[in-house]
Amino acid sequence: MPSTVLLADDNREMVDSLSELLRLSGHSVIAAYSVREALDLLDEEPQRIDVVVSDIRMPGADGFDLFRVLRHRFPDLPVVLITGNPTTSDDVIPRGVTILQKPVGIVELQQAIAEAAERKRSQSR
Repeated sequence: MPSTVLLADDNREMVDSLSELLRLSGHSVIAAYSVREALDLLDEEPQRIDVVVSDIRMPGADGFDLFRVLRHRFPDLPVVLITGNPTTSDDVIPRGVTILQKPVGIVELQQAIAEAAERKRSQSR
């Protein structure tokens, strides 16, 4: 089922490429190029976003930070994190987070988005 996806990554080429692939798959995509921009967009229209997909490694606040803020402010909003670098023992990985490795395939990403959106629908019933 198509969703509205907020896609956050500091790499503009990655955002643009994944946005186009997701749009071709029927999803609506809202692009953000930082954690701050993603949070600003969510503040404007939180009910419009079905799933957040965010890179982990970004300057300033990272995807783990975004995940924690979203759990506090929007506890039912599904989040999928992606990364090109493996997580390390220094990372404090939040419980219950879905992490995909780059390069992420569109089928794998679509499946993660669909599962996250379905969990949200199941919780709201």
